[in-house]
Amino acid sequence: MEKITKQVARRIHGMTGRLKARCVAGVRDERGATAVFFAVGLLLLAPATMGLIDLYMITTQRGQLQDALDTATLYVARSNAMTATEIQTKGDAALRANLKLPDDQDITSTKFELAADKITIKGEATIEPPSIGPQLWAQADIRATSEVLRNSNNVEVALVLDTTGSMSDYMDSLKVAAKDLIDLVVKDQQAPYYTKLAIVPYSVGVNMGSYEADARGAVKGSTAITGASKTNPVVITSPNHGLYEGERLYITGVSGMTALNDNTYIATGVTANTFKLQSYNKSTYKISNVDGTGSGTTWGPYTKGGTVQCKGEGCAQNIFTNASSTSKNVYETTFSKTACATERLGDHAYDDTAPSDAPVGWHYAASCPSKPIVPLSTNKTTLKGVIDSLSDSGSTAGHIGLAWGWYMISPEWKGLWKGASEPAAYGTEQLLKVVVLMTDGAFNTPYCRGVAAKDSGSGAPNADKRINCNAVNGDPFVQADKLCKAMRAKGVIIYTVGFNVGSEPAVQNLMNTCATSPEYVYMPNGGAELKVAFRAIAQDINSLRIAK
Repeated sequence: MEKITKQVARRIHGMTGRLKARCVAGVRDERGATAVFFAVGLLLLAPATMGLIDLYMITTQRGQLQDALDTATLYVARSNAMTATEIQTKGDAALRANLKLPDDQDITSTKFELAADKITIKGEATIEPPSIGPQLWAQADIRATSEVLRNSNNVEVALVLDTTGSMSDYMDSLKVAAKDLIDLVVKDQQAPYYTKLAIVPYSVGVNMGSYEADARGAVKGSTAITGASKTNPVVITSPNHGLYEGERLYITGVSGMTALNDNTYIATGVTANTFKLQSYNKSTYKISNVDGTGSGTTWGPYTKGGTVQCKGEGCAQNIFTNASSTSKNVYETTFSKTACATERLGDHAYDDTAPSDAPVGWHYAASCPSKPIVPLSTNKTTLKGVIDSLSDSGSTAGHIGLAWGWYMISPEWKGLWKGASEPAAYGTEQLLKVVVLMTDGAFNTPYCRGVAAKDSGSGAPNADKRINCNAVNGDPFVQADKLCKAMRAKGVIIYTVGFNVGSEPAVQNLMNTCATSPEYVYMPNGGAELKVAFRAIAQDINSLRIAK
């Protein structure tokens, strides 16, 4: 029994071993089949897998292209590019700087342009798809588009230029610098935003040219004489004569008391319709002095007619006591009026009230050397032609040049500057008003009664060409400072250029206090630096025009 049991056990063990071996072999057969199945499946799935990778890379690069194009288009919109070439060039440079592609991938095409509405920059770009593995289907190029609304402003600039005698060695440099600024600021494209520029050359004053009568009023004419007393002194009746105390005058055409004719006198005891005659030149005509001495008994009586012509401020000629006079000697000078303007007086000396309400000051001198002003213009050829015609002479009334820079862009003066030269109103949306003041030295020429004042500074006309009274408005630097403050209060942006003024602290101080901010102050030395300063100002104006 035990023997049989052992045999049965051996058989069962053998059957179990064979069954285990077959099972192991079966498992091996199943693994082989799985490997074959996986290999076949991989061949079928490979194109789809590569497609997913390709799609991922395309999607990624499309996003990168869009981001880079948006950045480039925004950059163009904020630049001062206006022409098609400028816009395309700046757009391409910005796109390539922001889009980093593999060496084997190129930008197929780009297009940057100013849209028809003139305020939208449009950008388009196309690149080839990424080259990854054998593509099993055609893939279109990657494209992106972008549009950016261009912020911009209308610009009105007054360029105030020192053309005094001290600029003699630098006029060529000034002309180059000024014309460069004009080219940069005044755009060929004037829609939808305009850029206009006015020119204010100055020296002893500002030459008003054809605007003289409207800015200052007509020259005082003669008034009729209706009576002349045979007294000491003679009392002249001339309704509304307009003379002031101490003014010189000239009488002609009197009948009867003909001894009064063709002589120059001094008006005293002035009332609205009468005045007394004081002798101006005793060697020509003996007449009673204001002290009542002298005799007129040999004169014939006044019968009719005659005119009195003023010879003072507001008249065709101004005869005045000059600053060379002393207590013992009195010296007179006669100057004719010029087309130059001097300071305004009274309540409107430091504002931009219309000249119809506050006429500008008269000017009497041997000449008015500055070239005439040019109101706001978009004509670069005309503007640069004026710059080329500038010449140097005279002393420095920079405060007057500064005031006229303001007047050129002031809407209060629109009665004078008409048509395309008319400045826009203060507070107009998307509008910049700018004054660029350039000087090479101290403001040394203030005025009294239209003539260089007795207390004018070094470099001003000599004593025999100054009037024997001090400046009505005081120191020119103080006047300029008041004007600067009033201009900034109206929102006017002021740039200052102190040329070769390193040894003149008063000028440096004004340049710093007058400008809108320290960044708007330039102190160039020499012609090359002057050009750099003007170019920097032009570029800054362009930046404000686009970004403000």
